Amino acid sequence: MTEPTPAQHTIELRADPVTRDIIDVADGIERLMGNRDLYARMLRRFRREYRDATLPMRTALAGDDSATAHRLAHSLKGAAGMIGAHRLQERASQLERALRTGGPGQRELLASLAPEFQRVLLLLDVLLDGSPEPGMPVLMPSRPLLEDDALLRRLTELLSNGDGGAVDLLEESGASLRVILGDATLLRVSEAINEFDFDAALEVLGETSGGSGI
Repeated sequence: MTEPTPAQHTIELRADPVTRDIIDVADGIERLMGNRDLYARMLRRFRREYRDATLPMRTALAGDDSATAHRLAHSLKGAAGMIGAHRLQERASQLERALRTGGPGQRELLASLAPEFQRVLLLLDVLLDGSPEPGMPVLMPSRPLLEDDALLRRLTELLSNGDGGAVDLLEESGASLRVILGDATLLRVSEAINEFDFDAALEVLGETSGGSGI
């Protein structure tokens, strides 16, 4: 049996709303036309090249070098967008605008960017290596198992949105779904999802819920 690739590790977290809010892996892969290997290489490059990105920006601001700080913020904004780190991208964009226009609060915007940047780096350590670097505090919560109703609502939401994360949620929570739905229903749902026939999977879930609003 071959070892999982870094790209396969990323797929495991696509359906998790906690991690997806930090890095939207599905969006990042889609931007690269589904090339998961290239996406994994981009994640590694981002972690390598931007590990200390806030330090040179702080140095530039301290030296009143707004041109350099603007260039660095612009670069970080583009790189964050490419890997699907949208909140970090927005924070970098806000800082970039302030630096470009000479707006107030530049140091405050940089300070607000730092915690989000740290969350991205922590998640990259998990996505790429399976664990954060030794000695690095883990601030990201672990993935909790969803309660029955929440699990079904999440699956229904993903299917309704045509989100491929439904495949991942099915793999992650297959045992729980078997208890909730039963073997026969789970088989029908699984077959539809694996064929990416999300409408058919929704129909099966609708039969199961009996109009309960799940």
